[in-house]
Amino acid sequence: MRSSATARAALPLALLLGGCAAPELAAGTAPLDPVAFFTGDSRGSGTLDPIVGGKAPVSVESRGIRTGDTLTLTQRISEGDKPQRTRVWTIRTLPAGGYLSTLTDAKGPVSVDVRGPRAYLAYTTPSGLRIKQQLALQPDGRTILNRLEAYKFGIRVAVLNETIRK
Repeated sequence: MRSSATARAALPLALLLGGCAAPELAAGTAPLDPVAFFTGDSRGSGTLDPIVGGKAPVSVESRGIRTGDTLTLTQRISEGDKPQRTRVWTIRTLPAGGYLSTLTDAKGPVSVDVRGPRAYLAYTTPSGLRIKQQLALQPDGRTILNRLEAYKFGIRVAVLNETIRK
């Protein structure tokens, strides 16, 4: 009896932690080149859904400037009633393939793994949030779906769903 009670008590925790894997976003078939896509102007709009507090609208205005193999992407982010903030990405294309990336909102490097029409990004914020992000290029080649998930102590604490357009 004791082992079944322990199993019943562990089930909700296992569902909470194991049920966090999000499905892949729908995508087209063309490969995503994040440096090419984000060169120039783009705009994003979406909703941030934290586990505590209400949903908040998010809008992002981005300008990417490419210099050689490096993109500098400056983003102005508006989130609900919070003051607008700016962050800067640097994404460098490596000669052997792949990317080297940094972000002013990240502590350390940003992992960028591009697979076909999708890019998977991961980094840690200075406050200790672990960020997992998926970008999916749409068939029109001018739209990306973005899902960002924030985790604290292994528990998902917020999700951002955004549409980015050139």
